[in-house]
Order: sequence, then structure tokens, then C-alpha cells
Amino acid sequence: MMTVAPRRAHPFAPLMLDDTGSLEAMAAAVMRLHSTLMKVGRCYTTDATCDRAALELGRVESVLAGAFCTIFGQSPADRFADIFDQVTYVAEHMVKDHIFEDGNKRTSLVFALSVLRLAGSPVVLSDSPEPKDNQYYAWIQDLVSSRRTNSGLAEGLRRGYVAGAGDPSHV
Repeated sequence: MMTVAPRRAHPFAPLMLDDTGSLEAMAAAVMRLHSTLMKVGRCYTTDATCDRAALELGRVESVLAGAFCTIFGQSPADRFADIFDQVTYVAEHMVKDHIFEDGNKRTSLVFALSVLRLAGSPVVLSDSPEPKDNQYYAWIQDLVSSRRTNSGLAEGLRRGYVAGAGDPSHV
């Protein structure tokens, strides 16, 4: 099961997966998310073959473990300033490692925003139909092109954080 560092100490503390089952469940959720986004987006790819799917799942698990698990005695809180840094790390590795044949940017962006929402730190950016005015599009493009540092990208998410997200009028 996923655990969260006490919110009183740091309202945006990184998430930590405390067991293998949680890592596997999160990786399976990423795989389902990717499959759904590919169907909704009418992309050219179909479901990966058994060998390709196993490779993708292993790569997703590796990225997630690097972000959410204790590694060599270092917890996520030791490696990331907050959850915004953590999801930026995941998005960067999912995109730049090009885990999937198609949909890497969409999957990583939706995953990052979903994790933030589930952790009680939802982000809302401008979702203009014009790419030049769309902050989500700009964020993922900046990540892919390395136009901004990870800390700059995480700061962009922090600025989009919706205070009082527990109030349904903000969701």
C-alpha cells in the first residue's frame, strides 16, 4: 500500500511505496492509463505484444521504483524536495526513456497530474486549445526539449497547485 509522509511536517511531501505490491499496482495503473489514452487519442499503435508489454511494464516499474521506493537506504523524501519534484522526475524518465511506442508525453503528463490529484495536491494550468497558450502542452514540451530544469518544471506545477483542493468547488 502507498504511504504518505505526515502532511503536518510538509504539505507536499513525496509519496513512498512501502511494498512490492504497491509498486506493481502503480505500474499496472500506468499501463492501463497508457492503453486508455491510446484508444481515446486514436493513435496508430495497438496493444503491445506479450514480449513488448512485459518490457514496457518492467521499464515503468523501474522508473516508479526510482521515484517512490527507498533505494540504497535513501527514501523518496531524501531524494526529492516534494511531490512536485517527484512527479517531474517520473515524467522526465517516462518521456526521455521512450518507454512506449507512442503516447509517452501524454501518459507521463496525465500520470503526473493524477498522482498530484490523488495526493491532495491538484494542479490546474491553462488548457487553451491553442498549443502556444496551453500550459500543459508547454510543460511537457519543455520537459522533452530540456528547455527548463527539473526544478523549474516542478516549480511550474507548484504554481498551478490549487489551494483548498478538499473543497469540491475547486475540483
